[in-house]
Amino acid sequence: MISGNRHIPDSPRPSGGSHGESEGGDVPNVPSSELRAVHKIHLARLHHNYIEVEAAANRQRCSVIVVVKADGYGHGSIATALFLADNMGADAFAVATLEEGIALRKAFQDTPPGMQYKLAGGNSLQTKNSTSAKDVASLFQPSTSTTNAARSTDASSSRRRYHRPPRIRILVLGPPAPAKNAFDDFLHFNIEVMISGPEVAKALLEWVCNTEERKRLQVERAATEAKERALQLQSNVQQTQQGANPTSRLRKKSSDSDSSNNENSVDFNVEASQLYRPPSATLGNVTGMDLAKEVRQILNNQKMIGTPTPHSSDATILTNSSMNASPKGKKAIKTFPGIEEAAKNSRSRHKAFSKATRSEPDTTDAHPKNPLSKPSSGMGRKLLRWHALVDSGMGRLGFRTDTVSSGENGQRRDTVDIMKELLELEDNIEAPVEFFGMCTHMADASSSSYTGSQMERFKFLLRRVRAAGISVPTISTDNSAALLTTEHKHFDPKELLTQDFTDSRGFVRTGGAIFGQRPAFHQIKAISTLCASVRHVAILKQGESVGYDRAYIAPSDVRIATVAIGFADGYPRELGNGVGKVAIRGSLFPVAGNVCMDMLMVDLGPAQSADSPGASIVVGDTAILWGPENDEDGDGLVRLQDLAAELNTTQSALTCGLNKDRVLRQYE
Repeated sequence: MISGNRHIPDSPRPSGGSHGESEGGDVPNVPSSELRAVHKIHLARLHHNYIEVEAAANRQRCSVIVVVKADGYGHGSIATALFLADNMGADAFAVATLEEGIALRKAFQDTPPGMQYKLAGGNSLQTKNSTSAKDVASLFQPSTSTTNAARSTDASSSRRRYHRPPRIRILVLGPPAPAKNAFDDFLHFNIEVMISGPEVAKALLEWVCNTEERKRLQVERAATEAKERALQLQSNVQQTQQGANPTSRLRKKSSDSDSSNNENSVDFNVEASQLYRPPSATLGNVTGMDLAKEVRQILNNQKMIGTPTPHSSDATILTNSSMNASPKGKKAIKTFPGIEEAAKNSRSRHKAFSKATRSEPDTTDAHPKNPLSKPSSGMGRKLLRWHALVDSGMGRLGFRTDTVSSGENGQRRDTVDIMKELLELEDNIEAPVEFFGMCTHMADASSSSYTGSQMERFKFLLRRVRAAGISVPTISTDNSAALLTTEHKHFDPKELLTQDFTDSRGFVRTGGAIFGQRPAFHQIKAISTLCASVRHVAILKQGESVGYDRAYIAPSDVRIATVAIGFADGYPRELGNGVGKVAIRGSLFPVAGNVCMDMLMVDLGPAQSADSPGASIVVGDTAILWGPENDEDGDGLVRLQDLAAELNTTQSALTCGLNKDRVLRQYE
């Protein structure tokens, strides 16, 4: 059990090996020493770091957005995000690209809470790195042996409660690609977008105004997905019918995967005939484009026969029950007014409710516009949440904070004017957008003076935005270093979060600290260990050389070990020739000669010495390239931060540089 407010499931260490899968199939249950190269991620330390970050954020009235970009800083974005959501209740994640966001969203949809931890009965999980939806789905599928092991565990563990929130926010930090349908993908997958400057704001405005094209794509996508789901369901039922007892097989699958914890899961405790609904002839024989045309034609016909217009005070949405009712004995026309009709009615009801509760006139400029008071997407339509990125001193992306001077002669527009124009779109009920916050990024969080100046510029723009009648739902400024530097007094919750109508909600965006890559803060623990197998041990005579370019020539008879990792795996070539050190059996040894593509050599010391630490090294031993070994305290004999400092780089550059196809990941 791990101490703290929350805990991860008890995980007894496996005695014989661990379970995992890769693109090529099942990975045998073998000790990690027999594997070529392994990147271990210590979940207990990840758990500890999240608690530290969350506590620091709470002290300044903020919540945590976990940054899992670049495949979770090289630790696996999907696996670590699932772990933090299930065990820590993390509900907001940030990625760098839309593709990363879509993969993460699909992983949350396809993976029941806690599935990856209960399958192996507490054993660690090994897998090659992958971010595709197919590989994510197969990542947590149990083999026969591990399924049996899971069944043999205590019954209470199968009923363990997980903390995954019902709604998971995903924010893309980078600017959207200029692709024509980029905003459609953001909207469809419920991913929040960062508006990082006037050009992106213009693109969003054009996308919103192109109503006909946007709706056409939505209808086509919905039709195509409905067809795919129907065909997939038909295929699944056909496969189950090939067995002797398909109903029991479905129930068995439900018991093994605990799919009842997944809000999108199918109830496998019903008969197969009840699950199966044959697709219609239309779905089976036409494309999504054709079906979209049919839907548009039906809607046009409805308008011709008198479907209520959006401005009709009598417009109603016909539900299943109301469609069968005929008021006053008259036969009702069964029509579906459409998504925008439902949204408009919902918005009208909300405005009426707001007036009644506040007893205030509905004026445009008297009160700030509060997007949080808008009808949620659960009311019948999706909304694309957008954030305004402010350039307070990073100089990379974002809106400027200063006002437009008279000498600029219309060369640029004022940031507040651009934001007001985008917010006016929300008054148009057909615009599926929602302003959700302002954020900035600290360039040099270790410098109190520069961090303070950045915050002053950000607050200057924030005051102007609020003075223009714009309510800011969320504010996010701090990264890991800015959050954990206790002497900083830049973030004043009362000043930043207090506003009229309703206070803003504060967030911090942290990734490096959660993944153990901020060594300046002693409360943070390293979570990454890179290790490889010793595959050869030999005696090198005096004057003999090893490796390319004969970079290492033995000064005397020495013992040399060959380790199965090289620069093609992501171990830097610059660490050769004694720069890098390797830990084997608790002792440090220098890298001998140049690092090769697939392996490196280690100087174990004099060959004649039988009592030296190197004399006991044999083939099959595990070499630690960086990080803690097993449950040892501290950051290990070879610390990742020392290697980064030696190479004048960052820890994330080293972990992100590991080859995803050659280095196996293991979560323990």
